[in-house]
Amino acid sequence: MFLTASPELNKSIKPRYQTPYRSAIIILSFALLLPTITAQAAQNKSYLRIEQSMPSDENDLRITSVGGLVFQDYMETHIDLSYLESDINGDAATLDFGVGYVFNWDVSVFAGIGVSTGYNWDNSDYMYTYYPEVGIVIDIGNNFGLTVSQKRIFNLYDKHEDIIMLGIVIR
Repeated sequence: MFLTASPELNKSIKPRYQTPYRSAIIILSFALLLPTITAQAAQNKSYLRIEQSMPSDENDLRITSVGGLVFQDYMETHIDLSYLESDINGDAATLDFGVGYVFNWDVSVFAGIGVSTGYNWDNSDYMYTYYPEVGIVIDIGNNFGLTVSQKRIFNLYDKHEDIIMLGIVIR
């Protein structure tokens, strides 16, 4: 059961500011705070990226990749050559392509999608996968940095894999 306020009480409460003034204050406050809460476009940066996956309790898969990572305006593109090691599924090599969106704060944060094609020579089988990816690049100096990314790889050995990659980037 809800209690309603009496009409006499509603008449006695008057707003401090008129509606146009309140709207103007809210809009000006938002306009003043907007530059501090939004990210700027990433500078044009090109990296050599070397990454390796973290071990997992769920699988024996280990991925090592070397490739290029490019930030231009708000876009991120990458191409990687990866080597997959697995005691269960065998060894394979893949070529990965991806695009995404990047923000440049103190660290560059990116999110995107990628596709991968490769060959597993232990099973004599071709591989095709796709994945969403999120990650960060931390510039430590002008020519060196660290990267962390997480991928959810679909259709890898007929199942999905969550992979965390750690690596270095060189400009």
